[in-house]
Amino acid sequence: MHSNLTAVLRRSLPTIFLLAGASALLLATDRQSSARVLPAIAVLQQVSSTVLDDAITGMLAGLAERGYIDGKTMTVRRFNAEGDMSQGNAIAREIVGGPFDLVLTSSTPSLQAVATANTRGRLKHVFAAVADPFSAGIGLDRSDPLIHPPHVVGYGSLAPVDATFRCARRINPRLKRVGVAHNPAESNSRRFMELARASCASSGIELLEAAVENSSGVIEAIQSTISRGAEAIFVPGDTTVISALDSIITAAGKAGVPVFTVNPGVPERGTFFDVGFNFQEVGLAAGRLAADLLDGTDPRTVPIRETAREIPPYLLVNLTAQGAAPNVWRVPDDLLEQARIVIDSNGRHNRPTAVLAGPFTELMP
Repeated sequence: MHSNLTAVLRRSLPTIFLLAGASALLLATDRQSSARVLPAIAVLQQVSSTVLDDAITGMLAGLAERGYIDGKTMTVRRFNAEGDMSQGNAIAREIVGGPFDLVLTSSTPSLQAVATANTRGRLKHVFAAVADPFSAGIGLDRSDPLIHPPHVVGYGSLAPVDATFRCARRINPRLKRVGVAHNPAESNSRRFMELARASCASSGIELLEAAVENSSGVIEAIQSTISRGAEAIFVPGDTTVISALDSIITAAGKAGVPVFTVNPGVPERGTFFDVGFNFQEVGLAAGRLAADLLDGTDPRTVPIRETAREIPPYLLVNLTAQGAAPNVWRVPDDLLEQARIVIDSNGRHNRPTAVLAGPFTELMP
């Protein structure tokens, strides 16, 4: 009996080992699968700037609101092209080929880079901090926000350019010449320049333009407009130019010329006034949208959204800014009352409920 049992066991050993191996393989596979359950998120921005950083901060906060927290219920890997278009394209290809479920982009160039790399829709894609996504060449239709690639959704944040120039003329009715540097290679910049030209033409302001290819040429471009008689410098929603904003403020201030922008966010940085959106709030809305997609919402059912319809723009005024001579640049009391943030000789004053009113509510062209 013993010998028969031994023989049976010997004959069964290969089967036992096979079953044990299969069980171990299934267990390992199950463990790998469990580890991969966490959604993997890639984040790409074109350059380091307050606007783009704020948008990403808001996106991650919007996801966290819905329970998606880095290291706990999702994993996040951040990428930065550092202002290099070719590097941004390479990173986008790396992301699309990587182990990600969804990609968040902050800036128009990053939106375009990922959209080009992700034409097959392997990843869901949510964008923010994009001035005019409809002119970005990624398959959107301005007449119908539901027409878009089936995997791409997000927020367009076209700042109120005409309202910004209206503010400039209210503050300085004698304003005749405004300098601006811009990168024609950026579709967002081209859109801002179209609006700036139209606004200046209607109000009798000469727009002194200087084209740049990269951030290293921005200061020289700004100085060239000042030498041509610019009485103020306008900074549009141009990623290349915004990356050099601190240097612009310094150079213009030394020349006695104030700077105004459509990119509020850092009250003490030295711009005279800014009209635009709070990009942490924009990012927050985009982050909530990303959470919807992770929860199963079909992006094909989501329209491309416009920030101005959900988040009002605001005015920031710094009365201590260099170049804004008080005998020339006088902010009317009614306009000052509409500012959400005012900086004067007594410090910073926050008015969270203040919103632009009157003619400045004409936000979209």
